[in-house]
Amino acid sequence: MKKSDILIIGGGPAGMVASATSRQYYPQKSVTVIKEQEKSLVPCGIPYVFGNLLESPEDDMIPCGDRAAKMGVELVHDRAAEIDTKSKVVVTQSGEQYGYEKLIIATGSVPREPAIENFDAAGVFFVPKDPDYILRMHEKVTQMQTIAVIGTGFIGVEIAGELAHKGKNIHLVGSRLLKHAFDPELSESMEKEMLHGNIVFHKDKRSSRILVDDRGRARGVEFADGERIECDGVILATGYRPNTELARRAGLSMRQGDTIYVDEYMRTTAEDVFAIGDCAEKRHFLTKRTVPIMLASTATAEARVAAANLYKINLVKSFSGTIDIFSTVIGGTCFASAGITEEDAAKHKINTVSSTVVGSDKHPSKLPNNHKQMVRLVAMASSGIVIGAQVIGSIDTGEMINILGVIIEKRMSVYDLLNLQVATHPLLTSGPTAYPIVQAAQNIAVKHIQC
Repeated sequence: MKKSDILIIGGGPAGMVASATSRQYYPQKSVTVIKEQEKSLVPCGIPYVFGNLLESPEDDMIPCGDRAAKMGVELVHDRAAEIDTKSKVVVTQSGEQYGYEKLIIATGSVPREPAIENFDAAGVFFVPKDPDYILRMHEKVTQMQTIAVIGTGFIGVEIAGELAHKGKNIHLVGSRLLKHAFDPELSESMEKEMLHGNIVFHKDKRSSRILVDDRGRARGVEFADGERIECDGVILATGYRPNTELARRAGLSMRQGDTIYVDEYMRTTAEDVFAIGDCAEKRHFLTKRTVPIMLASTATAEARVAAANLYKINLVKSFSGTIDIFSTVIGGTCFASAGITEEDAAKHKINTVSSTVVGSDKHPSKLPNNHKQMVRLVAMASSGIVIGAQVIGSIDTGEMINILGVIIEKRMSVYDLLNLQVATHPLLTSGPTAYPIVQAAQNIAVKHIQC
């Protein structure tokens, strides 16, 4: 039997960050990562291999072996088949046994199978984080001209956009765009940016069946209302589910959504076993309920917490719940969100007050390459604490939403933001007299005082 002080199952972003952090905190300990493929995909980069930004899936792959070697981490290309938490042994598919002192489970997530007839027909593809699958999928999709993309979350919207840029005819099927991250009027802005040319949006249509030809290949989609569309292939971007079968067989405590129970230090109910990333339970920062949020940023933050606390408490987890924080680019415009939307807050019976400010990302606005910039803040009506933000603008929106994410995580109020000191520059930001975050906070503060 082989032994490793720290054994990690899974080599995605969470697993690799956990291995690097383990080496930093415990350089005297041996670290082994068990993962199936030699390379890993950058998960959020997958849509861009289907357009013009990346030439092939190879351009989205990370050579994990080189990185592991530089860190002094042993990388094993195999699949973990069983975990014996009492004996502290992991058995792989090849029959090897690995003993451990500490175990980190980072098995991620896999595509969720939809309730659609013939979803497993030839010419129908999911979007897994599997390099070999994506290579085969890319080769076949490249040969298609008309493609149905089912799902209007980030992956579906981005893949549809990239395929359209490649000259494909796209049928995009689902509810409104990115509905869980943006309020309705912002989703409508995305539609205006994206839905033109060779994209047809079948809004609020529910797919019931994949239509196949006499060879069993996908040739269309039938909706629940009986309407049909024709296509050469189908991409199912219908979400992911936690990959927790291994943990369940090991007897670990499970939670709602089939996630692994973890405490604030990412510890499971088994001694010396930790879980991080998509497979581990997530609690909403505001409602404290279990939520199906799967983000690389959250996973890597959990990886740092778990690895730091393997042998002793070195780091207290600073975030007491998951903040939904996203960004994407559609038609050259950046859309980003953090925290809760007004729509979802209302569903949870949370009273809110909001403000939307529209301005320019440079000052004066006559400067070249100026973009319109919109910032919406959502705060609790009772306290003025900021619980949500949405931004539309130029490429710097990606970093602005990160600032807003910290504001939400640290439970800052609109009154705190009135004193926010920011570095402004004519070529880089809005003007100091009307910086959108501060302006939106001031608008809410006035409303709050008047209530």
